[in-house]
Amino acid sequence: MTSSPAVRVFFRVAAGSRVGFGHLVRCRSLARALGIAPRGSVRGNAATGRAATAMGWTLAATASTRALADEQPDVLVVDDPSATHTAVWVRAARLLGVPVATIHDLGLGRVASDLMIDGSVLDGPLRTDPAELRGPAHMILDPGILATRQRRMPRPALQVLIALGGGSHVYPLAARIARAIAARVPDIRIRAAAGFSSPVRPPLLARGQWVTAPDGLAHELAHSTIAVVAGGVTLYEACALGVPAVALAVTAAQHRTVRGIAKYGAAIDAGRPPTTAATIARVADAAAALVHDARRQRQLSLRGRRLVDGRGAFRVAARVRELLRIRAGATTHAA
Repeated sequence: MTSSPAVRVFFRVAAGSRVGFGHLVRCRSLARALGIAPRGSVRGNAATGRAATAMGWTLAATASTRALADEQPDVLVVDDPSATHTAVWVRAARLLGVPVATIHDLGLGRVASDLMIDGSVLDGPLRTDPAELRGPAHMILDPGILATRQRRMPRPALQVLIALGGGSHVYPLAARIARAIAARVPDIRIRAAAGFSSPVRPPLLARGQWVTAPDGLAHELAHSTIAVVAGGVTLYEACALGVPAVALAVTAAQHRTVRGIAKYGAAIDAGRPPTTAATIARVADAAAALVHDARRQRQLSLRGRRLVDGRGAFRVAARVRELLRIRAGATTHAA
């Protein structure tokens, strides 16, 4: 048996307290599916760079497009919600003859490239453009999610995971939600995923503890009765694992995702804005009802697993490898 040749992929990723860290996590997941170490450039500040390094990233010596000439990758992957910033990197790669894959959410910030990937739940019919991969079948999740899904481990009763992203907003918001849930379910056990931007002293959690999971939340999700999640990658992970989820959108764009997944009956939409007392009460009420409703849990679990099968990273990885032919063809023609 012959193995696939290693593909040299360079990632350009946006991350930080405002943009979030989901783009870094997603590209790391794609790198793992490709069987390579994540290497690239981050659009963010020094603290973001340190967080990326802690997540296992190797960063290029320069954050500018000059890195492409230095790295000479086979493929460039750009995951940045800004169309303006993405377009700069796409143009630079094309000048060097490097094929480009761009990753998008909800069709926002879309830039034409050799391969456009959008694993979001989108309204309307899927387009048949061969340069596009669209829909939850192509949502890039960590390979550990698929491995955990296949094990189908039993879950404990009365345990909730709160996972609201990687920014600093996580701490006060999760603490408020934990207090509200604990007031409604006194015997609940709560675990909350810490963000990548850690305060000096995280707030205390009612009936719970903070957990650090720099390698991903597959284990924490699989050992939770239900989850309270934001509208990002972790919501899709919960669906893939069949973990019943109450979804709280922390941004307006995330609410489109939450509404779309709730429309399929794969999660409960707790609405927004996320920090109001009314929204916190809706989240806690929904979580308290769900943790005691085995029938509703089974419904959400089944529909979530049907919607997201956890194989998206491998489908995308296969198409990224196909871009090698573009690079090989350009090199042959130049010779």
